[in-house]
Amino acid sequence: MNRSSSRLLLSLTVAAALGVTVAAEAKLSGTGASSVEFKAIGPGGLKINGKSSVVQVADDEKNVTITVPLGGLDTGIGMRNTHMKEKYLEVAKYPNAVLVVPRTAAGYPNGGSGDAAGTLTLHGQTKPVKFHYDVKKEGAEFAVHGTVHINMDDFKIEKPSFAGATVRPDVDVDVAFRAKE
Repeated sequence: MNRSSSRLLLSLTVAAALGVTVAAEAKLSGTGASSVEFKAIGPGGLKINGKSSVVQVADDEKNVTITVPLGGLDTGIGMRNTHMKEKYLEVAKYPNAVLVVPRTAAGYPNGGSGDAAGTLTLHGQTKPVKFHYDVKKEGAEFAVHGTVHINMDDFKIEKPSFAGATVRPDVDVDVAFRAKE
């Protein structure tokens, strides 16, 4: 049977994305726990982290699509969450970060790692992104992990600022999930 694979990493961020190996006629679905984490740097080296445990995985004959609902992101501070979701990400208007990876972006049926490219839609902007992925085949499932670096300016996201201190536009996104055919 001829198999092709796609790797994904959702980025976001405010995620990001990875891909997964799938047969051309197979349908991919997420299983078990998943995670998305973004890291941004503020003034004086202040680290700002956000997390979510919701990653949705789907595929069609040409692409693997990874969706992260942004309403679930949590920085650990209620007021920061409100500002992030309402002012900067505008989650009511742009509820998801979506990474689309062509199945042919990376290919081998039993997992592996490397670099690939996809298209990330975030904050109403769609841009090409490059990401690093690692896929391990574990029985009938795939353990997928990936990282992507994005710049908020590319997605027209206002840089978070408080009391004159502004967060740098560079954000690193780390995504992990399990999937099966």
